[in-house]
Amino acid sequence: MKIIYYQSPNGNFGDDLNDVLWKELLSPACFEADDAVLLGVGSIFRDEFLSQQATESKRVFVLGSGAGTGPLPSRWPNADWSILAVRGPLTASLIGLPQAAITDSAALLATTPGLLPKAVPRHEIAFMPHYNSVLYSRWPDIAKDVGLTYIDAHWPVEKILDHMSRARLMVTEAMHGAIVADTLRIPWVPVISSPAILPFKWVDWTESLDLDYRPLTLPASSAWEALKHFKIRTVDGDKGMDGLSDRDEDILDDFYRRYGGLSGGSPMPKRVVTSGQASKLQKLTAVFDRTFSDRAAAALVAASKSQPYLSKDNVFAERVERLQGAVAKLERALVGMTVH
Repeated sequence: MKIIYYQSPNGNFGDDLNDVLWKELLSPACFEADDAVLLGVGSIFRDEFLSQQATESKRVFVLGSGAGTGPLPSRWPNADWSILAVRGPLTASLIGLPQAAITDSAALLATTPGLLPKAVPRHEIAFMPHYNSVLYSRWPDIAKDVGLTYIDAHWPVEKILDHMSRARLMVTEAMHGAIVADTLRIPWVPVISSPAILPFKWVDWTESLDLDYRPLTLPASSAWEALKHFKIRTVDGDKGMDGLSDRDEDILDDFYRRYGGLSGGSPMPKRVVTSGQASKLQKLTAVFDRTFSDRAAAALVAASKSQPYLSKDNVFAERVERLQGAVAKLERALVGMTVH
């Protein structure tokens, strides 16, 4: 069985969980089924990952994946695919299977003690930006300056889990920073800096656990990052949460506007942007960084003192139990075994 997931050349925590999680959950015999593919953790219920080439003559299993970052698979609806679970009600609504909504399959980490570090005192406040927010920013230095533990989504899974195990609070722009914090029962605060962060996947997941999504806004941490955000808003036309209501209908409409789909909308046109004199411009803008970093530091500290989120124990436990049932169905389908 092949596990399908997004593989960033520089690493990305949520996606990289697939490489360790399923090996811990499933028996080795499952991976001997060479006629099967599994779609697991990630916003990957989309055409790029479930293309005809990837799924032709294969048994397709979906367990905890979500939509929201690209067009739905052109081969969907497909009665031969086994949709065991999807990340949340928005994905379930898009694909017409409301009963499939459970929660993100990364919550199954709660059932894999072998992957988790030993229990240690939790006394740190950690900050984890989205993996795309790091390159243009000064967040690593700012987090250190204000006494927060910086966690980079590009790091290996084991290193991130080790750092998280010492956290009493997670301030996170990375969705799987929040998902795994919630799984480890660590309170978390959602923040957003880049307008490229789309609300669909966040709302999809938080609604799966009966939570709202009300992220706090962090300003750009550098002049270069501010220019990047300006480009995203004015050239790309992405505004993230800005100007978008939190009604499910509006978020679904935003999906259709971007990628086309059931509403008959047309996808947003692709834009090609060249780098030009980016390196030189970055050096020129650095003279203004102090102003941006001071403001960003103050906002980060304020976020760390705000009211955190954490799903209710009984809600979380019920979702994990349902995910375990989905894993058992997958195991039976592949090798005729029951998970113990």
